[in-house]
This record gives sequence, structure tokens and C-alpha cells, in this order.
Amino acid sequence: MDMKSATQKITKYSWTGLFLILFMLYIVRNTHPDLSDRQSRPIKFQRDTVVYDVSPKEKKRKGSTNSGVTMQRRGNLLYPMVNVTNFPRIDDLDEEECQAMMDDVIVAPASSMPLIALASFPRSGNTWTRSLLQVATGYSTGSVHWESERNRQRVQEWFLAGTEDYMRQTGVCVKTHEFSIDHIPIFNNGAIILIRNPYYSVVSDYFRFFGGLKNISRDQLVESMESRNDHWTKVLLPQFQRWKLTNINWINNCKRLLVVFFEDLERDPVRELTRMVTFLGQPLLPRRIMCAIYNFRPMEAHRSHMNFDPYTPEMHAILDSYIQEVNITLLQKGGNPLPTYEKYALT
Repeated sequence: MDMKSATQKITKYSWTGLFLILFMLYIVRNTHPDLSDRQSRPIKFQRDTVVYDVSPKEKKRKGSTNSGVTMQRRGNLLYPMVNVTNFPRIDDLDEEECQAMMDDVIVAPASSMPLIALASFPRSGNTWTRSLLQVATGYSTGSVHWESERNRQRVQEWFLAGTEDYMRQTGVCVKTHEFSIDHIPIFNNGAIILIRNPYYSVVSDYFRFFGGLKNISRDQLVESMESRNDHWTKVLLPQFQRWKLTNINWINNCKRLLVVFFEDLERDPVRELTRMVTFLGQPLLPRRIMCAIYNFRPMEAHRSHMNFDPYTPEMHAILDSYIQEVNITLLQKGGNPLPTYEKYALT
């Protein structure tokens, strides 16, 4: 056999082998849609655009929604206008299916996710919201505070992207309680800001810090609050200020911001979670969204119920003035006003 004939024969077999490989890949991807879906993720971040999943698996289960969504922009504030009327009901969900959606949450490949913050004052529902978003999107969430949190059992078991540097961009969003002017621009693709009634969040953080971290008994903490002693007063006033600055700084300095009121998330978790998934540029998968809520119900049980008012009249005056400042800042930006919080009235 001469050299020319040998070369032609090798070329012929090479093309045949390549064809067989491509054919086998086609068969695998179309007979195992779960594999196809997982390999194709993550979907490229679509800023201010609604993404609908079109995978065979989701089509088969009617997981994709065809309802129209528009993104209303008011300066730096975004308001996704969502329609959730065709979403499945909680009662129609299968427990096994919802558990599977918790089990398949993954850490995204490095540098594949945009840097989007999930910002809040402590005890404003950040952890609950992260859990909802993880199931709704299928991706883990990161944390700015990863170095101090990564050895916690809950983080290692559930918030896996929170065990590594958030700048690796492996989380669908990033928890932060920071609010400095230098910190906010790090999140060049924007932020979700969770705002909760400070009368509740400040008390809840007081119990978390002194009870959970300092091992002071609940009875001692309640006694301190009920007596309104100097310890209680000195602790609270800086926290009032921090609540105000957290919200005002993010509202004023984040170039792309979604404002979510904790009370709205408790009252209508389907709509608020859908708004957040839309803002993150992730596919809207109604069954995942509903399973997220099925697995993580509103956090009513985590409130600190008390039968007395722990705040002095002076504290009320200070905190109410801070609430008004945040409300005015929102209105000046064209945003929706704060809810009418318990223990004070907007004027």
C-alpha cells in the first residue's frame, strides 16, 4: 500500500470514529435530560431580562411558566412585575419531589455567577431567603462573612458556596451585613436589600448576640429589656443607627437594587421569591419556587414574642425618626414606601 492510499484510509476511519462519538453524545443528552440540564448550567446571567427554562425535563413537568414579566426601572431601583396566578398550589406538590430539589442544589463553577449581594441588617430574614433562593434556582449562595462562618455545621451542610471566598463567584447571590460606601460597589451586578421592621430585627439580634454568642440566659436578657436598664439602652442605640445606615447606604449607592420588604415576603412568599429569582437573571421554574416555599415556610416561629414594650419613649422617638429617614430615601428614589410597621405610624 502506497503512502497516499494509507493516508486516505486513516482519514476515512477518523471521520467514521468522530461521527460515532457525536452520535453517542446526542443519544445520551436526549435520553437523559437530567444530565443535559445539569451540564448546560449555569445559564448566562441575563441582566434585567426574564429567562424561561426550556429543558425537556421542565417542559414535561410543566415547570416553565409562559406568563409575561416586565422589569420596571425607577432610577437605580428595579421592580419585576410578575404574574404567579398559574403557579402550582402548595397542596399539589409532592414531598419526594420537593426533597429532591433540595438535594440537587449545587455550587456553581468558579467565575460563572455575577456578583449580586443579598444585603440586610442582621435578623432581617437573610438566612431564610438564602434557603428559598437555593431551592428556587438550584444554586448555592455565598457569604461575605465566609471566613467566620465556613466551619459552622449548617454552612457545611447547606450553604456550601458559603465555605469559600465569595469573590470566586460560585454563589447565585452573596449574603452581606456590610454597608460601607467602599463595600457596596464590589457587587457590580447589583443587590437585593431585605428590609424588616427594626422593632423586631433589633430585639431578635439582641437575643442572637447575647444569648447565642455570649451565653446569657433568656431570662436575664428579658429582665434587662423589661427594666430598660443602661445595658439595654447602650446596646440598642448603635443598632438603631446601623439599621438606618444599612438601608440608606444600599438604596443610595447601589446602581441596581431590588428592595424586598420582609413583611411582604412573609405575607406573599410566592410573588416575592419570583421577583428575586427574576432579578437574579435565573430561569423561572414555578415548581422549584413552590417547593422552596414548601420546604421553608415563613419564619413566624422565630419571632421573639413578648408581652411588654422594651423601648422607652426616647427610643421610640429615635427609631421612628430613622424609619422615616429610610422611608423618605425610598420615596425620593421613586421607590415604594415602607410598610406601616407595628408600634409606629407613618405620617
